[in-house]
Order: sequence, then structure tokens, then C-alpha cells
Amino acid sequence: MRIAVVVNCLKLGGMERVAVNLAEAFAAQGHEATLIYLKDRPIDIQPNEKVDVQLFNLKKAALTTGIGALYYLLCKLINSVVSKSFPLLFAYLTGYFFQKKLEKLEAEKGKFDLIIFRGQGTFEQLWPLQDPRFVYVCENIIKPRQYGAFSNRVYHALFDHKNIVCVSDGAHESFQALKQQYALSPSHSQVISNPNNAAYIRKQAERDEPDMHPRPFILGLGRLTQVKNFTLLVDAYSQLIAEHHVTHDLVIVGEGKDRENIEARVKQLGIEDRVFFKGARKNPFPWFKQADLFVLSSRFEGLGMVLLEALACNTRIVCTDSEGGVRQIMSGELEHYLCDQDKHSMANKMFQAISYRWTDSESKYVQTKLSEFSQEAIVAAYKSLDLGV
Repeated sequence: MRIAVVVNCLKLGGMERVAVNLAEAFAAQGHEATLIYLKDRPIDIQPNEKVDVQLFNLKKAALTTGIGALYYLLCKLINSVVSKSFPLLFAYLTGYFFQKKLEKLEAEKGKFDLIIFRGQGTFEQLWPLQDPRFVYVCENIIKPRQYGAFSNRVYHALFDHKNIVCVSDGAHESFQALKQQYALSPSHSQVISNPNNAAYIRKQAERDEPDMHPRPFILGLGRLTQVKNFTLLVDAYSQLIAEHHVTHDLVIVGEGKDRENIEARVKQLGIEDRVFFKGARKNPFPWFKQADLFVLSSRFEGLGMVLLEALACNTRIVCTDSEGGVRQIMSGELEHYLCDQDKHSMANKMFQAISYRWTDSESKYVQTKLSEFSQEAIVAAYKSLDLGV
């Protein structure tokens, strides 16, 4: 089977890492896998040598034509009046050039049986294309008026007559609500989660990190954005110190636009000597392994792959009971470590988690849960898609 995974770019991010993981999962199962990325930006993460990597620089292809350059300027002008319209309008050109580049690649290497597009930013650039082999993966829950007054038109463009896969039951419920609200007509929709390569994670977790935090710590890791709600984690950590007198530090790994706000909250609480910002890391897994507890404080999550990565490192976890897909992971024995989105609930669950080791039943359940997201299981789910090709 020949498959392609298409992603916007290969920057350091959860969605990009999952795209790489998926391509590697198909290659590991003996399939021919190609990873296609669309923006010529610095590469932070890339797959192993079994995966063919191709850059489709659609913007460059469009701008090298006179008409394309003029259309680009027109789209930019319209975007200054109608926010978020640029990629959707420019998609008439980017979609055209994607199709041309795909045809050229298939002429050289053979036709793909399945082409999987990851992320809404990718959909926006390619929405005019129609092909029964194309599968569009919704990584997160979808807000019903994300595009303002144009939401109805945009959602029909993105999802009508497309094969849709959602990464969790929560993400699928969000899509079904959107489908009903806007009377969308996808060709197909179902849930297929993301693959988690536990063996690879454990191997990477053994690699040296020269500036690893020297004292016991609780870990928060991810993009520093308001959606990830690190200020809640900081508040709960302060509460944990005040109520339970824990000696663990708090280490935050990641970068993002909300860092100033988080640092300001740390200063306001007077815990600068207990909270340490480590920036973004290409290999986050040693941080999971060395942490005594990982906490996910998000307001919503499409799935929450970082929870699986922490579990693969045998690290205890606490997670907000947020909208989306976290309950697909935090079920059964792990449901005890869900907390409300307030500092008291989170602090109590954090204290509970760091006070006890996994019980035997919890340890067995963690292994069972990890197997649900194995490469074999996810590849089998994609192979079983009935797309009428």
C-alpha cells in the first residue's frame, strides 16, 4: 500500500509530530510512506529514513507566475478587509499546484492508495480538491463560528463531500454538532486516533539532557497558549505548596505567546524560586521520564497525545476534565486523575498522584491503554476505511 501524509510544515508542534508518527507507523508496517509538507520553513522534526519526505512549496509555485503574484496581492487585500479569508481564497491556486505536483510525483513513483491531510490549516489551503483517496483529519474540536459571518460558507467548503476522520470521540461529537448546525454533507466520517510509538518514546527518554532539572519536579509541557491554560497549573501548584507543603519544583517545557502572562502569575504568587521555564525541546521525552508527575491543564484537547507520551515513560498524570478527547485516555483506572478546571481540584489530584505509586491494576491498565494507540492498531484502522475508491 502506498500512502501519503500531508502537513502544513514540520515545525516543533504536537500536530506536526503526530503527522510524522503516522507516516512512520505505515512504514513500520511495511507500507510505502511519503510525508508531504507545504511550507518551506526550517524543519524541527522529521521522520526516519523509511519515510520519503517531499516539499510541495505551493506559495513559491504560485508566485512564480505573473497571474499568481497578482492574485496573491488581491487575496492579501481582501484579507485586510475580511479576516482569515486569505488561505481560503488563495486555495484556488495552492490547490491547483498541489494537484500538479501530486501528479508529477505519482508519475515518478506510482499512485497513492490513500492520502491523509492533517490539520485545518492544511485543509484551508487545499479545500477545492476532490478525490476519493483523500482523508481529512480533524485534530481538535471545531468551534461553530470560527470564521465569523462566513462560517457557513467556509465549513461547507472545507467539509462537504470529503472523507473526515476525527482523532477522538470528543472531536467527532464536535464535528457531528457542526454537521447538524450547518447541514454539512461529508462523504464519510469516523474516529481514528493517533498512533503512539511507546518503544521509540522510551528509547528517546534515555537520551541525555545536559540541563535536566536537578531536583524532583512536576512537569507541564506544551505550547504556552491560553488554550493550554498554564496559569491554572501555576495557581494549582501554588495551592499545592500552601495546602500540602510539597517540595517538588514546577518545570514548564514549551514556548508560546502566553509565556509573559504565565511568568507574571508566577511572580504575583511569589514562587519564582520554585517554577522553572525550560523553553521548547525537540526531544521532550527525557523530561517526561524524569518528572514525578505530568499535568495537562488544557481548556480543551482534540485527544491529548502528551498524556500517552507521559504514560509511555511510566510517569503519573493529572488532567483537566476538558472538552474534547481526554476521556478517551483518562478512562477506567485513570479516571481517578481527572480534575475540574479550578486550582483546588487540580491541587488535590496532584497531591494524590505524587503521594502514591501506580497500583498493579493501574499499571496493567496503562499498558492496555497504550496498546489501543499502537502503530499496528491505528494503521489497521486506516486500512479498513471504506472510501469506495
